Amino acid sequence: MSKKNKPVSVEISDPVDQRSEVKINKVTLGYVLELDDGVMIEYPDQHQVKVPDFDAGVAKLIAEYNLHH
Repeated sequence: MSKKNKPVSVEISDPVDQRSEVKINKVTLGYVLELDDGVMIEYPDQHQVKVPDFDAGVAKLIAEYNLHH
């Protein structure tokens, strides 16, 4: 039997020093950093990955979260 989809609240904080925090249910997924030369995401373990844009960064953080929960 499949699981029923539940609504999930995704929070994106206002940028502080070009760094937006992404959370799901008060769990920090990581940060999206908007730099002069592009956009990077930073995972809680300090690992950084370059992404094409802000939306792609948020999607990548959510995808990583879904893999482990």
